[in-house]
Amino acid sequence: MSTFPTFLLSLLLLAPVWAGWYDGYSCHSRTAEVCRVKDVTLDTERAVQTATFSDIRDPLVIESGTIVHFSRELANKLPGIFDLTVDKLGIVQLFIRPSLVHLSAVDNAIDKLLLDETTDEGYSMLTLHLSYNKLKELPSLDRFTRLMTLAVDNNVLSTIDMATFSRLKALRVLTLAHNRLLTVSSPADTPIQLVKLGRLSFAGNQLPLIDIRTWEFDSLRELNLTSNSMTRVEGNLAQFPALKVLDIAGNRWYCEWLLMVHSHQESHRLTLDADQPGRCREENMMTSHQHCCNPAGAEGSGLIDVYGDKWDELKRLTQLLNTLNATIANGSASVKHVLEAQLKTLNTQLSKLLEVQAEHGTELKLLEGGIDRQKDKTVTLETVLQDKVDQLRQIVDARWNLTMDGGDVADWVDQLSINTTTTNWPSIAANNEKTLGKLRELLETTTRQFNMYSSRSYDQQALLSTHMERVNTVQGELDKVRLNGQEIQQQLSKLEPTVDLIYSFLKDVREGCGEELD
Repeated sequence: MSTFPTFLLSLLLLAPVWAGWYDGYSCHSRTAEVCRVKDVTLDTERAVQTATFSDIRDPLVIESGTIVHFSRELANKLPGIFDLTVDKLGIVQLFIRPSLVHLSAVDNAIDKLLLDETTDEGYSMLTLHLSYNKLKELPSLDRFTRLMTLAVDNNVLSTIDMATFSRLKALRVLTLAHNRLLTVSSPADTPIQLVKLGRLSFAGNQLPLIDIRTWEFDSLRELNLTSNSMTRVEGNLAQFPALKVLDIAGNRWYCEWLLMVHSHQESHRLTLDADQPGRCREENMMTSHQHCCNPAGAEGSGLIDVYGDKWDELKRLTQLLNTLNATIANGSASVKHVLEAQLKTLNTQLSKLLEVQAEHGTELKLLEGGIDRQKDKTVTLETVLQDKVDQLRQIVDARWNLTMDGGDVADWVDQLSINTTTTNWPSIAANNEKTLGKLRELLETTTRQFNMYSSRSYDQQALLSTHMERVNTVQGELDKVRLNGQEIQQQLSKLEPTVDLIYSFLKDVREGCGEELD
């Protein structure tokens, strides 16, 4: 029996196992300018550790797949990439490497950005797109001194300090639209100097007012404040000398403030948007040019009263609004009834979730039972292999002792002849060979079962986050079983030379017996 065919057979047996342990990714088109990679699934730390990227070039677009944690380890596997797109991959945490120049991570579930804290070097980033995620706050951006475009639309930011962007001297576009902003603060005594900023958007938030008195945005051309709850802007629009487009629709402006805006529009040729037709009537607001407004604060303001007896109607509506707010604050029977109904619905949903959790727990117990059974099979397999080795060792020792015993050569020949006639050693060797083949098949079946249980364990880990600790325990058991399988393979490798030696010895004995008899 040759050693090389045996080694080749071992490789063939273990090929399916290795294929499941290592994932390789490369560009699916070698001729296109942009490297596009599909179906990158790295939902565990082990998957990230075993993943390989070959023939990857810049710029890189990962088109599909799942990457829960875009970690430092994964970023280090893409050292030559400076333009990276990782949209719609379910990323929760994103590590940003300092050498990246362009990064797009749109439409994920990012709630935390991780920066490289091992070095103080500045970031090379020029464009950063993080829209449609779950960011509640932004990290320190002081090292992003080259950043030109920052888009953080459609996240869950509730407050922002403009000082966060004070060191981004190259910034040209800043969009914070459609978040949950309630306040935009600025240092009272320190001006925010972003002299290259050309476009700024706070559209679709919940801002009641905004203070621009310390903003020095000499290049600002477009300012979007639509769809908030603003009543005024603290400061003078004249401090933006380059402003050409101002979008302010969908707010609750004070009418006197709108008068100043329209005056500024006429003198600086400013382009203004307009509220939707009918909005002012539907929301019981007045109309000033093409925008809706409220005359709150007009009394004692020193402004010309252009609305006459409308103030009495406004006061009556204000009283009605205050009564309605008081009713809501104190709680009414109808509201209480609705809340109780919602509570009942939530309790029902909770019960269903508990039932599903119980079902998943049962499935997990079945999986653990299957692992225990597989472990027992592995122990049995080790016992059978050890018995076979012991039997072969006893046969070899017996034949060796018979050969080395003193006495008449004729007696030894007769004894050998008797044993040769009574025992068919080639047949026994062939049976041992068949037994080894069956053991290899059993090992291959065991390996496939290991892979199946490993895959099911990963699925259960993704579905049952609350059972993470138990799944980790199961994973540990699987690793032990896999290690036992490797030890069995090593024992087989050690056993094969012994079988070759026994087979050769028996063949020599048989040939020697034939020559003596002749």
